[in-house]
This record gives sequence, C-alpha cells and structure tokens, in this order.
Amino acid sequence: MGDQPTPDEDGAPEETTAEPQPDATVVVQAVEPVEETGPAEAESPAEDETVPPADDTVVVRDDTVIVKDDTVVLQDAVAVPDDTVVLKPVTGGDTGDDTVIIRLPSAPRTGGTKARTAGVSALTTVRRQAGEETVVLTRPPAAERREEPAPARRDVYSLGWAPWVLAVSSLGVVLVALAYAGGRHEAGWAMAAYWTGQILVFSPVVFRLLSRLAGVAESFVLVMGLAANQYMLKWMYSPDQFRFPDELQHWLATTLITESGELFRPNNALPPAVHFPGLAEMGAGVSLFTGLPVTAAGTIVAGIAHLMFVGLLFAAVLRAGNSPAMAGVACVTYATAMHYLFFNSMFLYATAALPYFMLTVWAQRRWRTGGGPTFLALAVAGIAMTTVSHHVTAFALVATLVLLAVTELALDRPRPWAALIPPAVALAVVCGWIGFVARDVIAYLRAPVQRLAASLNQLFGGAPAEQVGVATPVPLAQLAVQGLGLLGLLVLFLAVARDMIVRKDRDTWRWAALVGGAVFFAGNGARFLGAGGPEIAGRLSTFTYVPMSIIAAIAIVHAVRIIPDRDQDGRRWRSVPPPGIAVTTGRRLTNQVYIGTTLLTLLMVGARTGGWPPVSALLPGPYLPAAYERSVDAYGVDSARWQSENLPPHTRVGGDITAVALSSTYGRTDPVREVGPLFWASWWTSAEEELARRLAVDYLVVDRRLGDRVPEGNAYFQDDPMAGRITEPLGGTQLGKFDLMPQMSRVYDNGVVRIYRRETS
Repeated sequence: MGDQPTPDEDGAPEETTAEPQPDATVVVQAVEPVEETGPAEAESPAEDETVPPADDTVVVRDDTVIVKDDTVVLQDAVAVPDDTVVLKPVTGGDTGDDTVIIRLPSAPRTGGTKARTAGVSALTTVRRQAGEETVVLTRPPAAERREEPAPARRDVYSLGWAPWVLAVSSLGVVLVALAYAGGRHEAGWAMAAYWTGQILVFSPVVFRLLSRLAGVAESFVLVMGLAANQYMLKWMYSPDQFRFPDELQHWLATTLITESGELFRPNNALPPAVHFPGLAEMGAGVSLFTGLPVTAAGTIVAGIAHLMFVGLLFAAVLRAGNSPAMAGVACVTYATAMHYLFFNSMFLYATAALPYFMLTVWAQRRWRTGGGPTFLALAVAGIAMTTVSHHVTAFALVATLVLLAVTELALDRPRPWAALIPPAVALAVVCGWIGFVARDVIAYLRAPVQRLAASLNQLFGGAPAEQVGVATPVPLAQLAVQGLGLLGLLVLFLAVARDMIVRKDRDTWRWAALVGGAVFFAGNGARFLGAGGPEIAGRLSTFTYVPMSIIAAIAIVHAVRIIPDRDQDGRRWRSVPPPGIAVTTGRRLTNQVYIGTTLLTLLMVGARTGGWPPVSALLPGPYLPAAYERSVDAYGVDSARWQSENLPPHTRVGGDITAVALSSTYGRTDPVREVGPLFWASWWTSAEEELARRLAVDYLVVDRRLGDRVPEGNAYFQDDPMAGRITEPLGGTQLGKFDLMPQMSRVYDNGVVRIYRRETS
C-alpha cells in the first residue's frame, strides 16, 4: 500500500505514462525465459501463445507480428485508472480469455515527484509463465528507458458504468421495501423478496469493482451509492419513528437540548450520554435550524455520518494504496461487517464518532507521508471530536494510533519518533475528558467489563455458566454461512501474511493492517463468551473489520496466490514470489471476479443473519416479546406518553426491556431494569416486597403479551434471572397477580398494557 505512486492533488493516480496516445505504443522489454519447476506440461508455452525468443522483437499491430531485436511492442493499449493498462486481444478470439490487464510497477519511494514519474514512464520487463495467465513486470535501468511523448490527460471524473450499476442496485432497494411491507402483513413471499433484494443491492456493485476497470470517480460513486442504498434499507425498516432502545435514548438527549438550548442535560435513559454530546448537539442543531422533528433530524444526521465514514474509509485506503480498485473493494468488504447495516448507521453516538475516527486515521496518514503540519492539526481535531462523541470509539482510536506508531517505529530506520505524537495526544485527550468531565463512564463500563471477565473465567477457569448466562443457540444453517465467510477471510489473511513475510515487506501500514486483522479473528472468539458474547464480538468488529477489509482488498486486487508456486528447490510455502507486479489475466481474472463476488456476497448474507436485527426480526411485523424494534408499537408508545403527561419526571418505573426503554424516553421517567424477579414470582411475598423497596419502584408496567410466547432473545428483562433458560412464556398467574395484590393499584389500562402504582406505607 505505502509504496504505490502518490496521487495527484485532485485525487487521481499519477497516470502520465500509463495511457498511450492514440498512435502511441506501450513497450515491454522481453527477458530470457525463467526456468520453472512445475509439471512438465507447464514448462512450455501454449501453442496459441506468442512468446518472443531471446534477442527478438515482436511488434503487434492489428493481426501482424513483426520480428526485430529484443523488444515487445504492443500497440493500441487502452489505459484505465488504478495504474492499470488493458491490452486488447491482437488476434481473434474470446476477449474474456485474451484481454490482459497489467498494473504498472511502483515508483521509487525517494527522489521527489519527477523521479517517481520517471520511474513509471514505461512498462519494462515481462515474463509469461507457461501454463498460467500471469505477467510479471519490473523496471529496467534508467539508461534503458525510452522517452515517450506526454499523453493527453484522461478525464478522471468519468463515472463509467456507475449510474447503470447503481440503477440495478436500486431495484434491490425496491424489492426490500416490498419485503418490509409484506412482513408487516406476514406475507409468505416476503422473506424471499428480502434476500433477493439484499443480493441485488450489493452484488452488482461488488462485481463491477472487482473487475478493476472502474476509475477513481466511478469507484467512489459506486461505494457511496451502495452506502446510500443500504442506509435506505435501514431507514425503511422503521420510517416513522425510532424503535431501537439506544436510538430512543439519544432521541431523548437531543430533545432535551432542543427544549432547553443547553448541553449536558441529565438523561435518565442513558446517563453517560450527557458527557458525550456530539451526536445530540448535531441532531438538535439540524432540528432547530430546519424546524424538523427530532426523529427526522436524527435520521438525516445518522445518514450523513454513515456516508462520511464510508467516504473517508475510501479516501484513506486510496491514499495508502493509490488504487481505486483496492479502496472500493475495502469499502464493500467492510459493508459485510455484522453491525454495518443497522447498528453502525443508527442514531447512536458511535455513528457520530466513526467519521471522526476515520478522519483522524486519514489525516495521520497524510501527515506521515509529508503532508505537513496542517494534517497533524486535522488529526488532533479528529481526536477531540471523537472523544466528545463516544467513549468506546475514542478508546479504539487510541489503540489504532498506537498500532500505527509502533509498526512505524519497528520498521523504519532511523526511528521516526514523531510518529508517537498522535497517540500521545489521543491518550492525553481521552484520559483528560474521562478524568475531569465524563467520570461516570467508568462505572457505566465496569459492568460489561466484569461480565467479559466472568466469561473468560468461565471459559478458561471453569466458573459456573449461571454467572455469565448462556448464549442463544445459533441455527446450524446460519452458523455454516457465517463460518464459511470467516474461513474465506482467514484464507485471504494467511495468503497476504505469507506473501509479506517471504517478501520481507517493510510497509508499516500493511503490517498495521495485518496486526489489526489478527485482532479481528481473535475478537470473533468473543461471540462464544456467554450471553453477551455475540454483542461484544459485533461491536468489536466495528473497528477491527477496517484493517481486515484492507487485507482482503490487498489479496483480491493484487492477486495474492493462495497456493504459491514451487521454487527451484521444490519448496512451495517458503518460495519467494517473483519480483515485480504479478497480475491476473484472461480466464483466471474472470474466475477471480466471480469467486470474489461470491465470497463477499456470502459474507454479506452471514452479516445479515448474524448481525442486527436478529433473524427472527429481519422483517418488520406484529409485536414480538423482547424483540427490540419488533416490540415497539402503538400500545407501548401510548402508555409511555401517558406517563410523560401524568407522572413526575423522577418517578421510578420498572418493566420488561421494551417497557423500560419507552418509559425512560417517551415517558421521561427514571428506569428500573432489575425487576425480573418481581414478574417471575408466582405471588408477591415479603421477598418481592423487600426487592421492590430496595429498588425504590414506584410503578410497574405490565404488557400482557409477555404471556403469549417466549422472548425472541434469551430474556424478557435486563439482568433477567431466567436468561437463557426460558422454555415457556410467563403464565397468567405471574402476570395477573398484580390485580390481586393490596400493594398494587392499576392506574392505566389500554387493553394490552397496564400500569400499576406500588402503594407504600
């Protein structure tokens, strides 16, 4: 990545030598055949392949071959972006088998812009490996380079096939919208339409990017169009209101700012959000400026933040690799992350922090490659904005900057100690903000850290499973899809790792991405750590999937060999790849496009089945207990609105997961989440009374539909004592006992949801 030519200031790669003029030729100097140790049939070229003998020249014009000295001249080459030259077939035949795509070799890393331009001024040495469709390019000595006239500059803003590809992708959006409508009416065809639409949205964009014929502008439009289409899928799931509990909590934080005009307003639904006001401040600003409701303003803010993150990821990878193909493939690979479609594009403070996270990484890259102090200042600004937006993203940013600095210090000589400036600043800013402003976040994060520690203790130390809960069993088909996708990524990861090791690669950013990819696979093991394992793995992958996506893009775009060739000593896994740039051509390139599209589509399907929402709630529909978005309907919202109008703001209200989420946001009350034992008890005894007194419960919200079926997750309540062990729904006795208790008075009933006041002496 780091040793590729530097793009021009307008974002286009340096292509001054990659594109011949109308009558120009691309010169490839022939070398003597390299001895191969493969099978006998691979030691001689195919009969239909023209291989110039030593000291000969082959000039290809139309269908004529002229032999001269020791130069191969291929005329009518067509230049495309990404420092790639496409040589059209010189004889008749299937263009799918005869088209050769050659990537220009890298320029020297020193000597300034003019030296880099001279370093790629011509294609130089070519070796055709018999029996394969691989071309290896190297640079000749400077004295042998041929001066070529300056070519006409290509229109770098060409959109190519992007409008047509995105038009097909948009048809998938329509199909998913129809599937959502069918799901609300429980239509049998809805699920088939959903999966067809998801694949139609995603796969055409992937196919076009993997063909490696899209330029910078086309690749950027493709990835941004895909991000916009996929955000539409999230929005259409619930276009009228926020339904996910975390979104409702941030809806309240934003509403409090619009009502008071002040930051740091107390938020009973999510107390730590008070000291991370980045998202709420942006949402309130849009709402007050436009007059839009908070829900509409929040949808706009979340969508823009989501698109900004994707655009900055594209820019960062493009800057590091000088390859629009690699930047595009990295972005579509990241779009297969478990939480990408929903959780990472919701109205949450993590969504607001991610663009600043990526901005900091991009600015740090620009600064370390000679961009000047302006980019260091931009990185510091990104650190500050990330810190005040989301705590976990700020921690991930510190870890990322430390990783980048350590790899640079380990590989570069002399050691660039200035690389420690960004991580030092990030660590100081994050520690200062948490230590002096957001001190309550320490207690907030203590509980999940303790659960993770208990899970590790249960896994390695044999602690009882009851201490950590039991993860919801995953269907075998779903597990197989996810496993195949992860196995494919692991193969690509190992291939790139081997290639970098045997080449003795010293590019610091590639090594940082490789280490980050290893952390990604380690983090996926967290999904087996108790009931909260899948959530921990999914949230961790938000950050670790960025380097893994870059590694996958390197493997696919640069055609890293999964099974290497044997060297002259017969070694396969220790054989050093040939020098220069190996590129795939013809049928092998076509196969890679199909295989790559299939792999990424498989990863997308695995993410949709293992991410959010859960499989049982992929489609919106009627009420389901403890199913988050599927549990929010008019009955629950009406009961919460009643609480807002009739109960004091600090009233303590308990209930199931959905009831608490609605009461603490729409109802503006103080939530009590640990009330599971009060509901599971068959009768109200002194033990229940003591627990209610200790929790200071004033009201209980009872949704009678909890008795219709078991929860979609593994629990009805937060910290449910029966989590993972529920085999039948709550009974009529358990839900009906509140009407028979002298300690309880029913104060609200809409036919489904009832609210009881606890009488205290």
